[in-house]
Amino acid sequence: MLEKNFYVTIETGFARYAARLVSIAGNFSSSINILYKGQSVDLKNAPECIMQVMNLGINKHSSFTVNADGTDEAQAIDEITDHLMNLNTMHAIVNKR
Repeated sequence: MLEKNFYVTIETGFARYAARLVSIAGNFSSSINILYKGQSVDLKNAPECIMQVMNLGINKHSSFTVNADGTDEAQAIDEITDHLMNLNTMHAIVNKR
């Protein structure tokens, strides 16, 4: 299992990025989850998980974790990280298990 922590630096929060995050997760066979304040959402459970991610309430100055577990976990984490970092709205903190 791999995981990466992110810190949100945007004013508008995280909800607007939920759909794209779910779309990216759907490209991989690994299980992919987002964790925030003790809650976890399976990003592979589209379309329901889009609302679940938005309902987490991730906003500015919040940290959340994305983890992936499976044969393509490294590629999944890399693509999600690339997407979030290209938005210039997140800072990533790497933690590997």
